Amino acid sequence: MSNGASLPYKLRPNKAVDRELFLALLGRLAATLKIESYRYVSLGGAFLEDFRLIHARLGICDMVCVEAEKDVHTRQIFNRPVDSILCVYSTLENYLDSNDFDKPVIIWFDYTAPGEISEQIERFARTISEVPINSILRITLNANPQSLGTPKSDEIGARVGRLDGDTGQKQTIQEWRLDRFRERLGVLVPSDLKADGMTFKNFGKSVLHVLYLAVEKEVLSLPDREVVWALSTHYADGQPMVTATLLIKDDNQEQLQTLIKEWSFNSTPTTPRKIDMPALSTIERLTMESCSNPRERMGYDLPKSEIGEDPFEMFRQYYRVYPHFARIDL
Repeated sequence: MSNGASLPYKLRPNKAVDRELFLALLGRLAATLKIESYRYVSLGGAFLEDFRLIHARLGICDMVCVEAEKDVHTRQIFNRPVDSILCVYSTLENYLDSNDFDKPVIIWFDYTAPGEISEQIERFARTISEVPINSILRITLNANPQSLGTPKSDEIGARVGRLDGDTGQKQTIQEWRLDRFRERLGVLVPSDLKADGMTFKNFGKSVLHVLYLAVEKEVLSLPDREVVWALSTHYADGQPMVTATLLIKDDNQEQLQTLIKEWSFNSTPTTPRKIDMPALSTIERLTMESCSNPRERMGYDLPKSEIGEDPFEMFRQYYRVYPHFARIDL
């Protein structure tokens, strides 16, 4: 895991909202699937915060935290919030390869390293065939277009008009990054992807589109199972990220599909939900929670991030799961 993965949640409010949506999804499915009997497998970071919440909210006791960095693994053993968490010193891939699951699992592929995105997507897709029916798979991927690299100044030029490769002109930075994206992900990249998909605002959707195609291709060879896309998000707390969550079901479980499709936050990799929460003072937050037209009441606009969503609309959508952070002296 990268250093960014160990940042406290008070510095990552958008990730905190995304995590709350994931927990809400599991809560919605809990009674039907008897989720308390599942095994939960994830990369918990040094503080295992998601494990604490998974146990508290859903009652899951069978939990496995996988970590490939020795120092982080040692901290995890010390910081375990529940003693039933098994801390394994390994990569997630090696753990999955060496274990057969005899009951449904929830696996969170919480990746941060962008250079291995092709292998990450392919592994996620392949796991669909390796876990029992009713398992839930979730993935987090780096969605920063800068991870594709920066061209030399003599390799690109400003272009007016078309972005699709005028003969004899230098590439734009987006076109240069599209070439790198194709090199990194190969045949997984759709042929009609344009250079505009390499901008900060759109790159996350491009990554999710590739993930969607990889999963759909995998499922074509699995006649005994289907996937239901449940939650996909795009957010940035400094580092832009995307997530996608799916349920694996068989042909006879239409109730599960209906339960997911009727959820108000249901979203797919082709239509991800953007999470772009504003930084607010206490009085701003109270005003936005209690007023039907907070923009008029406050008399000013709030700044937008690079993702570019309306801060007032974002707060309206997610105010119920917007994190509260406070200092407590012990």
